[in-house]
Amino acid sequence: MKHVCTTIAGRYVYQEKDERGFTMVEALLSFSVFCMISFSLPLMMKAVTMIKNDLVPPHYYEWNLFNESVRNELKNAKSIEIAPQHISFVIDGETILYETYNQSIRRRVNNRGHEIVLQAVDQATFTSIRGGMHLDLEFEGGEKVEGDFFCFSGVEGPFSP
Repeated sequence: MKHVCTTIAGRYVYQEKDERGFTMVEALLSFSVFCMISFSLPLMMKAVTMIKNDLVPPHYYEWNLFNESVRNELKNAKSIEIAPQHISFVIDGETILYETYNQSIRRRVNNRGHEIVLQAVDQATFTSIRGGMHLDLEFEGGEKVEGDFFCFSGVEGPFSP
């Protein structure tokens, strides 16, 4: 117990304060706040990992976007050159190059730029087929995809339909 000395109208008054009840309420309040924080930590960690996983698109989204992009460009391509690690062609006087670069496939225009169009690529092989090219691709983790891309413009040589 504490003794508190205060002055009221010039006189000293001694009061006794009993703090035993307040310490129990404070302890219960502190413990409940601690429990709420402790129980919410795993939920916050799960939310962070879910957000992290959602920010990285699955391979099939990236593959579909790449597939459509190359198909649209090859429709009007001229002078196609296919090698195992790259494909290049000319559209409206500009040379477009798709090539393997580290663990990705990048797109360059007139040998300038560095546009990554596919990521986490383990292996990619471009091969020529009648009327276009074939791409065998393996992503990291073993997922394999393949696609045939055709050229519809008047290309001479082994690529003409």
